[in-house]
Amino acid sequence: MSVRALRSTFGPNCHWCGLAMDFDEPHGRPESATIEHLIDSTLGGVRSQKHRRLAHAACNHARNEFRMQAERQFQHWIAERQASEKTLNEK
Repeated sequence: MSVRALRSTFGPNCHWCGLAMDFDEPHGRPESATIEHLIDSTLGGVRSQKHRRLAHAACNHARNEFRMQAERQFQHWIAERQASEKTLNEK
């Protein structure tokens, strides 16, 4: 599904912030329109047209950064939990 098709289906506003996107902005610029995959295939989602929306490049990037940051924090928490369990079992 293309940016044009998504725009005609969902309108000209960003899925995340709700503000209008600049469809004349060059690709990769913060206010340009990008296709956002609501359920990323790397997280077990199926790449489906119903999971695609339009989002500003900046909003899309920020969402991905927050998701990666949360994943890193969770992995760190798991490692600490496992280390704590080892310490308890060694006593």
